[in-house]
Amino acid sequence: MTQIKICGLMRSADVVMVNQAQPDAIGMVFAPGRRRQITVATARQLAQQLDSRIRRVGVFTTNQLSEILALVQQRIIQVVQLHAAVDDPRIASLMAAHVPVIQAIPPANATQCQADYLLLDNARPGSGQVLDWNRLQSQRPVRPFILAGGLTPTNVVTAINKLHPAMVDVASGVETAGNKDREKIDLMVQRAHQTGVSAPLLTRNMEELA
Repeated sequence: MTQIKICGLMRSADVVMVNQAQPDAIGMVFAPGRRRQITVATARQLAQQLDSRIRRVGVFTTNQLSEILALVQQRIIQVVQLHAAVDDPRIASLMAAHVPVIQAIPPANATQCQADYLLLDNARPGSGQVLDWNRLQSQRPVRPFILAGGLTPTNVVTAINKLHPAMVDVASGVETAGNKDREKIDLMVQRAHQTGVSAPLLTRNMEELA
């Protein structure tokens, strides 16, 4: 099966949906200025309501290292997803603190990823724009990776069969009118978990990130 992360949870209703669908991980956005950005208080509430089997990922861009570490130390998040330059010093600092790090970068920079996990996305994360799968197929990373960028219940099976990611990451693809959609989440999780093989796993299985 292919693992799946549902990103951009904002409301208690979103947690109810993912608890039912059982993705492998969810994402909460702390990146300044993003539409799905939530406060620490909201994130704490969502984390408390979330099924403990689902891993909690915090999504960041220009946030201070101290802010990121505080969210980990408070056990609001378990994994850090950082959209940043490949040489960002925060990556080394987080890994030195034994915090699992997902580095989100464009496919062209994949070989420069220094983090625990590699996430391939377009230059405008969260835009819902699909990557060039044909080009990526010919330049597919050797290491296991997470695939994002314009994935939906309609195209996720094709993406998995073509690119064989270890995990898929979706936000707008499971939304209707800007809000999470129960039917789309259920279908997305079902199709991801029923597609792919168990060989291309993450470097460390998400189950170890508690």
